[in-house]
Amino acid sequence: MKNFYLIIIAVLLFSCNKDGLLDSTDLDELTDEKVFTDVENTRKALMNLYGNMRQATNTNSGSFSQLFDMGVTVAMLDNATDDGAGNTTRNAGISPGIQKYITGAISGTSNPVVLTHPWRFFYRNIRNANIFLANVDKCPMTEQEKRSSFNQARFLRAYYYHELFRWFGPLVISTQPIDPFGFDSTKRENLSTTVNFIAGEFDALSQEGILPDTWEGSEYGRVTRTAAMAYKARTLLYAASPLFQESGVTWAQAAQAALELINYADSKNVHSLYVAPGEPEKSYTRYFNERSNPENILVYLRNATNDLYNLFPAFNPWNVNKELTTVPTQWLIDCYDMANGSEPILGYNADYSPIINAASGYNEQDPYKNRDPRFYQTILYHGATWPNVNKGTATVNITTPNNWGSGYFLVKYLDDRIDHRDGGNTSMNFIMMRYAEILLDYAEAVNEAENTSAGRLKAVEQLNRIRARAGITTPLNAADYTQESLRQRIRKERRVELCFEEHRFFDIRRWKIAKEVMNKPAIGITRQGGNFVRVKMDNRSFNERMNLSPLPVDEVNNAPLIFQNPGY
Repeated sequence: MKNFYLIIIAVLLFSCNKDGLLDSTDLDELTDEKVFTDVENTRKALMNLYGNMRQATNTNSGSFSQLFDMGVTVAMLDNATDDGAGNTTRNAGISPGIQKYITGAISGTSNPVVLTHPWRFFYRNIRNANIFLANVDKCPMTEQEKRSSFNQARFLRAYYYHELFRWFGPLVISTQPIDPFGFDSTKRENLSTTVNFIAGEFDALSQEGILPDTWEGSEYGRVTRTAAMAYKARTLLYAASPLFQESGVTWAQAAQAALELINYADSKNVHSLYVAPGEPEKSYTRYFNERSNPENILVYLRNATNDLYNLFPAFNPWNVNKELTTVPTQWLIDCYDMANGSEPILGYNADYSPIINAASGYNEQDPYKNRDPRFYQTILYHGATWPNVNKGTATVNITTPNNWGSGYFLVKYLDDRIDHRDGGNTSMNFIMMRYAEILLDYAEAVNEAENTSAGRLKAVEQLNRIRARAGITTPLNAADYTQESLRQRIRKERRVELCFEEHRFFDIRRWKIAKEVMNKPAIGITRQGGNFVRVKMDNRSFNERMNLSPLPVDEVNNAPLIFQNPGY
């Protein structure tokens, strides 16, 4: 087969062949003779399905920005959560997409997410997948390649449905190569039917012999058996969560699905937490710049690039483009433990001032000392340095008269071994699914399913695997927790480990805590009179209807059996 990675890039650049055969993403606009009677064109059609796993355009930094403002600005989806905030030196102040989410201005006629409404984007690709599945048998490729291609396309269709489920809940289910919205009989299914279909598809694809465990060499990046197991586990985890309890899925089912993958991956040595050769203390940051490693379950492959250096502070000598629209908040900073594993912040007073854990050794005026090693590998803060910037080392100094936003900057995904400003490129793939998430999924599900000391021991075991890789010196002790306190610990661990990977946006909704965390202002840090002072960045407003996104209003109006989500 052709080089998988290069074909993906070609699809994203809309240059699948010299005739522009697949410039359009709608396969039904092409004749069967042009696509499915030609081996190369059939392969390109499959790559087109891979390329559309995310909404990648030049205006949203090649798939990293679900929200965006201008040019290649990186306005990540986490900006619409309590972890992030918009900040730019441009006149816009806050990108329009972020503004709509933090002020509650989401409606059936607005679309703050990239260029294409997620409902339309993923259903278009579902239709294309259905066309592929209905026609691939016509292709004169080998029977083995036909079956493999069919199974990969089936996975991608299930993945598109999974993404729609995360955004919208109950869905229209179609497996036919037609436009499902062209009929008055088109029906939006209930939540149970939706979840059962998605989980059932992933379960079927996770059976032995359907998909391989790994792809080697130039085929790396294709979907695998463990990817099917992982997406089944995540689908069931979401379905068991408070927002989706009407699905009928139990926490025990979600825990079992995740455990099956953990046992399989550990016994077969298929996946493990990444440890950087020769520098294990930097394993967390190095992971995001390694194109191929055992922690990856599914990644969205991109060319080596330096586009995310726009996350640096928006002025010389850092970010000459001055296009920063992603900054971490103080709320996220407070979630990082001390290096010994103790929690520095126990809660907040009515004025949002922190309740400090005196036993942790945390000092509000020396707040970045002895923190979780992941903090230093994720965040730029006052006094921090970054090597190889402008042929030297630059130090963050938030006392200078520049637009510092929250006072923090994101360096996750960036590589301190290269000079991003001087054009140095590195692997910056978007992580769709990784092994650490599965460990967290299991910890959450088993804690909810088993309110016992044995259940908590199972959950803590997985948390300690992640924390040990991070370099935290003291493991958690299951005996110290109740089910409720461990629930909060698991959520905090998930927040830190997976920050800015597009989990928090969905997590606060499925847990139904967005109404609490998104009705508080975004908090940042500044220096006044030589002291660190917490400052309000913006006011926020969240309505519970925003736990689910609205369907496009014209879709609802045109089909009598498609109902709008509540509150819209």
